[in-house]
Amino acid sequence: MSEEEKRGIPAACTHSDGVGFKGPALNDEKKTMAREKVIENNRRRHERKDLRFPARVKISLSSRDSGKILKGIQSVIAMAETKNISIGGMSLRIVASPLDVRKSLTPAIASHVVGRPIEVVLEEENMVIWGDVIRTESNTLELAIVIYKVSDVREWKKICSESAEGISIFPDSQAVRKKRRS
Repeated sequence: MSEEEKRGIPAACTHSDGVGFKGPALNDEKKTMAREKVIENNRRRHERKDLRFPARVKISLSSRDSGKILKGIQSVIAMAETKNISIGGMSLRIVASPLDVRKSLTPAIASHVVGRPIEVVLEEENMVIWGDVIRTESNTLELAIVIYKVSDVREWKKICSESAEGISIFPDSQAVRKKRRS
């Protein structure tokens, strides 16, 4: 009798590393197919491009309904650096925050910024980006942002290597809008 069977776990329900699970055993082909499906589902809608730009960040923490969400904190400001960008999203890392605890982003309050509006200023590109924080990594202070507005659509498309005439989530001319509808 194997060690797993002594613990009440059938041998067919044990991984090679000895960890048991409920349900029928999967052969290697099915495991690979399952992994490929997960990878396929995690693909982003738009291709990301690794670019590093210094940025200023302002995240609003006040609730739209009831006012403040954290004691004395209405917004967080910080210096950041973009990690990667796409036409509809970006990832950035906070590199500096003010010494004033009420205005800085710390690992302790990083989870509170998820779902909050964010304004990112790329001064070198003379660009303002508005979006929502959709994910944070509190130990590295990395933020994932979905973008819903940019100050200069044509410039943003150039930065993201999108065609100025192409269809994107930011149509900037009547011809592009018509092309998108058809």
